[in-house]
Amino acid sequence: MPELDQARAFLRALPLALAEEILPSRFGYAAFVRSLPLVYWINLVSVDPGTRASAEELAEEAERVQAPAGLPHRKVSIYDDLGYDVEPGFRALGWNVHRHVVMTHERPADLAAGPVDEVTPEEIDPVWAAGIRESPYGDDEEVVRQLIAAQHRRRLAVAVRYFAARADGELASYCELFSDGETAQVESVMTLERFRGRGLAKAVVSHAVREARAAGHALVFLVADDDDWPKELYARLGFEARGHAWEIIREPPST
Repeated sequence: MPELDQARAFLRALPLALAEEILPSRFGYAAFVRSLPLVYWINLVSVDPGTRASAEELAEEAERVQAPAGLPHRKVSIYDDLGYDVEPGFRALGWNVHRHVVMTHERPADLAAGPVDEVTPEEIDPVWAAGIRESPYGDDEEVVRQLIAAQHRRRLAVAVRYFAARADGELASYCELFSDGETAQVESVMTLERFRGRGLAKAVVSHAVREARAAGHALVFLVADDDDWPKELYARLGFEARGHAWEIIREPPST
């Protein structure tokens, strides 16, 4: 399987494995974790690779399957090049289109050095909470609670390891390493705002890649926002862009 297809298949499988409920959809499936309705990435409509549909058709299907669940948002995930075709239509409908670049690791010699520890999820809980509270949606404590619960839930689907770097005696930067035994994904890279600019993210990502390679994973990849600067950092660490995946969201109406 080509590396891009393998990475996209890994991404698509995760919410399916985490779901409390799965319903058939006209274009794929709908996954629900009704106990965590504010977490978009595990309450979604996943579009099957090879689907041909318009943005309007996909939006209508999301409404059909997600509205009865009482979800405040609508979300469609696309893992193949259909995303390029429907981007303009979704933007015209007022949805937020998040194009992510799928990057595979190709050059181990470019990895950075730095002291990094493997930590438990319980140790990293406060850092998760602090990082979420620094985000635009972090002023709602119920959102914080649900997002942390979703972080822990990932261990139901894949093996997860946690790597963190310290600064001034505190856990300051971290990432996760997902594995299904063959493929590894570096995920949830975050540095608390007051510790940024010290190379901590480079160190934790590099450490995760080394650990993935040492465990025998032939494919190590990550996903970055195609419109943001971290993809340039990852390129310097030996990751190369292979293609894209899409998260397309209609936010809840403002109250």
